[in-house]
Amino acid sequence: MDRYNDLDEREYLRGRGRYNDEEEDRYDRGRRTPHPPSRAPRAEYPGDAGRSNYGSSHQDRPQPPSPYQSNYDDRRNPSRHDGQVRDAPPPSYNPPSRAGPPSVAGSSRRPTSAMPSSRAGATDISESLTRLSLTSYCVRPGYGSEGRPLSVLSNFFQVRAIDGRAKVIYHYDVDIEPVKQRGENAKKPKGLLRAVWEQFCLEQQGSFVDGLTASAYDGRRNAFTPNKLPIADGSSQTFSVALAPDGIVHRMRESSSSDDENRRWKVALKLVAEVDLEFVMDFCRADKKAPSNEEQCLTGLMATNVLMRDVPSKTFAQVGTTGNKFFTMAGAVAIPQGAVVCKGFMQSFRYSSSGLPMLNLDLGYSAFLSDGPALEVIAKILDKGSSRGRGGRGGFGGPPGQTRDISQLDQMEISIVKRTIRGMKFTVTHRDSPRLHTVLSVTFQPAEQITFEIQGREGGPGRKITIVDYFREFHHVQVTKPRLPCIQYGKKAFIPLEFVKFERWNSLPPTKLNAEQTAEMIKISAIKPQARAAQVDHWRAELAYENQDKIKAWGLQVNKKMVQLKARILPPPRVLYGNQLAVRPNDGSWGLQGKRFFRNGRKPLVAWSVISFDRWTEQDEMHRYITFLCQVLQSHGVEVVNTQPECIGPIDPRGNDAVANALQQAARAAYRAGKCAPQLICCILPGRDAWLYEKIKKSSFNDLKGPVPTQCMQAAKIRAPRGIAAYTDNLVMKIQGKIGGLPHQVSLDDLPGMVKGKTMLLGGDLGLPPIKAGNEFAPTVACTIATFNADCDTYSAQIRLQEGRAEIISDLSSMIEEHLKIFYKHNKEYPERILIFRDGISEGQYAAALAYEHNAILKACDRLQKDYRPLLLMCVCAKRHNTRFFGRSEDVDMTGNLPSGLVVDQSVTHPYAFDFFLQAHAGRVGTARPTHYICLLDELAITPDQLQQLVHSLCHSFTRCTKSVSLVPVCYIADLVCQKARIFVHDAESTVAPSESSAGRSDGRSTRRTGFNIDIMQVQKVLERNDELAEVAWWM
Repeated sequence: MDRYNDLDEREYLRGRGRYNDEEEDRYDRGRRTPHPPSRAPRAEYPGDAGRSNYGSSHQDRPQPPSPYQSNYDDRRNPSRHDGQVRDAPPPSYNPPSRAGPPSVAGSSRRPTSAMPSSRAGATDISESLTRLSLTSYCVRPGYGSEGRPLSVLSNFFQVRAIDGRAKVIYHYDVDIEPVKQRGENAKKPKGLLRAVWEQFCLEQQGSFVDGLTASAYDGRRNAFTPNKLPIADGSSQTFSVALAPDGIVHRMRESSSSDDENRRWKVALKLVAEVDLEFVMDFCRADKKAPSNEEQCLTGLMATNVLMRDVPSKTFAQVGTTGNKFFTMAGAVAIPQGAVVCKGFMQSFRYSSSGLPMLNLDLGYSAFLSDGPALEVIAKILDKGSSRGRGGRGGFGGPPGQTRDISQLDQMEISIVKRTIRGMKFTVTHRDSPRLHTVLSVTFQPAEQITFEIQGREGGPGRKITIVDYFREFHHVQVTKPRLPCIQYGKKAFIPLEFVKFERWNSLPPTKLNAEQTAEMIKISAIKPQARAAQVDHWRAELAYENQDKIKAWGLQVNKKMVQLKARILPPPRVLYGNQLAVRPNDGSWGLQGKRFFRNGRKPLVAWSVISFDRWTEQDEMHRYITFLCQVLQSHGVEVVNTQPECIGPIDPRGNDAVANALQQAARAAYRAGKCAPQLICCILPGRDAWLYEKIKKSSFNDLKGPVPTQCMQAAKIRAPRGIAAYTDNLVMKIQGKIGGLPHQVSLDDLPGMVKGKTMLLGGDLGLPPIKAGNEFAPTVACTIATFNADCDTYSAQIRLQEGRAEIISDLSSMIEEHLKIFYKHNKEYPERILIFRDGISEGQYAAALAYEHNAILKACDRLQKDYRPLLLMCVCAKRHNTRFFGRSEDVDMTGNLPSGLVVDQSVTHPYAFDFFLQAHAGRVGTARPTHYICLLDELAITPDQLQQLVHSLCHSFTRCTKSVSLVPVCYIADLVCQKARIFVHDAESTVAPSESSAGRSDGRSTRRTGFNIDIMQVQKVLERNDELAEVAWWM
């Protein structure tokens, strides 16, 4: 027996309204769709319940290019039938011609049948699979060979067919509907559908048993089994299922007329396709026929992932939109402000170039809101949960006390609470109802002041009533804390905090964590490589795939050991400083001491000033540190004319318009000193205060005559003698960039593929928007960064706003056009080659991004000059993956990580695509995460060695530190610009977790989704008010 104990499922069965949760995986008959509009919870008092419209319709996406077809040799793994799971070496490589791949002959394999469906909207996953295509792009020209070779382990486990040949899997459309209809748009919880499916499988007898026992169900519309069910091809068969009132799945339970109609269901099955898993094996062997059956391969991957999730989903909490992350409360760690970090794992069945598919298994860490009564949780959020002390040096503080009573919150506290709990799930305690609701907002008014109209009884006149009085009269409960705010969970639905209980597994994404929580999260999740590998092995043993009956029925076997593969360590480039000094980094690091910066800005530092927002940092302390700062700047060759800038403060930042007024005063002082536009305003902060930081950045952008670069510094750092030199070195590198200088440069000789004066580097990224209150969505910030000088080391930025949640840069054509104009201004010609690195694209959007953005670039070139056609290289940079590498003791550094320059382009990469993993940085904390680079377009005919060395060398050119970084800097800078622009556009208190379910548009310069128009040039227009910003790194 298996209990489906989710409260929302039981509520649904009782027929008490619509399920109001946001679904994690939305497969509608096998097709991924956007979130449909959902009805808000029923109001707790008479009146219309509002509708929550978080959804939107899909916009037409650009179609991907035609699928790649190749003449790869049929490379079989000779060891695949010998009964052993091995690390098959990459096949020998004969790259196809760049001029264009020839056609592929049809497959000689027994064709699988695709069963047409007569039901509207029946399972059709071809559209979503096309978006996942990876054979449409640049073909791998070969494998790299440069660098020091070594062997490493990776957290992948090879999967093979037990009988030598993989089985055919039967794909069924599953339509589960209640006998008693609950409305056209009524949602069915995923857990409830699983319970119905499990009850259905247990009740079947005879010829259905084998097929259903081995089946894997995705919780929505798809079921896969290796044993065909006795249902005629092309027809659908409907079954009746009744769930028991006790919420337990019973074996061989027979439905009866006495069953509650709300618990009776109809299950309709229809065969829609046969999926041959041998195509997945061929795909991993780079078989020449595999690309013509790519839909079969990807369907097989999806089906096997559903299979692999079957057992974990019944044992662990399945969290996230992809359905492959699982967590447990065992070993959970409480962190400050009402959060808890839970541990778990993620798994994903993937293709590989090793000759066999693999299972990627990695550790998972995620922060969640503490569950329990809202008053207790909010007390923790506001640090009112205990009176224990922090403890002295090395101490642990006093014993935990009782939760402090909170009876009133000020405006700032309400803002903090609202930002934290928005989107969280809760139940009510004033009545017996297990229904889940979602927090939309928190009122600034207390419950005793919120009034609404209720209708009079028996046709009498209506009257106004407060929330407090309403609960006393109609629910017979007393609101004991009337001065506290209410939670809003519908258009006109409010409930006092004391009647709210937060559920488990309310996820807290990184954007909702403050600095202290983030630091704690990093400490908990920063596992050294050896320990991480051991824990991955532990999860592999815990999951025991070899003992799972369904996996054995599918004829699959998962290796017990991590895959071993070949890797290389690339040499570092030369880093250039002033006076023609060249430095060779050691393990991705070098020092700044005794070095002069490579190049100064056009102007010396003269128009600047300083503000202290720290009450303990007064005038004497400010002057003392600024004198030291000027000395350090001058020691690195920076020309500082004004060594005694005006110091303002201390200023209390919490006063009305205090930050804006202080910045205006500082800007006037800087102008008086230099008789020109202010170059820089330095701001001393009392600590890591995110609110104050964002306020400073936003005010310096919006509240001055023209935007002025600011440099924030922490008071504790500038007062402490220990570490002050290193801290100041980091500051002066940022300041040098913000006044137009360049701290260091990577030699062009170490950048293969780049030609001086002929090449432009371009990076693009998107800053996804926060969710506003109710159903409003803020715009997405789109940013491109491009070099404009001959040495490819100075950048300009273009920023646009576009409709929220889009992953394609809508106005890219005009942004590229502006970059090309700036390049022409400085070089008197357009670039002959453009190297594009793109971040912020999910795997399912690669094809759309390539098609749309490639076309946008060509249009921009055509508008500037009819015959202008540069050569293009376009790469996607992916950091959100779970691939890790582990080295032998003789190959790792003191942290246990592999050294900077690690590159892997075999075994765990794509069988066809031109991709590789590069760890350009040295892992300092935890286990280093490499970046995955996927080349979508290559008109330069660049070799793997050249591209890998190019990216590795560029990662040493990030000019605000003396270390190589993990991401190619042109994307790193684009991300920084997006972060800054988000601050300019969005209110600080609205910066909450972005939703991952909304579809976006890929065209249009002005959009209207939720009742407001977007001026896409809003940020760019403000930047252009200060001409000096065009050639300085204000984002540093």
